[in-house]
Amino acid sequence: MIPPYGTPASDRLNAVTRQASAITALKSLRTELHTHRIYPEISYDEGQPRLVVIAELTVWADRAGTVFCWGAVHLEEPADHAPVDDLGKVAHRIAARLGKHYAEPVTPP
Repeated sequence: MIPPYGTPASDRLNAVTRQASAITALKSLRTELHTHRIYPEISYDEGQPRLVVIAELTVWADRAGTVFCWGAVHLEEPADHAPVDDLGKVAHRIAARLGKHYAEPVTPP
């Protein structure tokens, strides 16, 4: 049974559903980053899931899992933004930020 809108049960269900969307988006991006030789970890230590690329670069998705944001500090502005539909472009922009060595994807053997 779906709880009525505006109730505490509905709010909890909405939060869980949105977090699942963000996790799915981050896992897809992490896979795309692997083609650039970037292997970030998924962290949950601040409540919202995020990818820790390096100490000064964190990637997170909005709660609906529709926009990626990345910057020096988790959830802090200014941050770069891009829609999750552009996985390849987002991975390329993040890789380019790390340096020329990561910018071009490699094809697996």
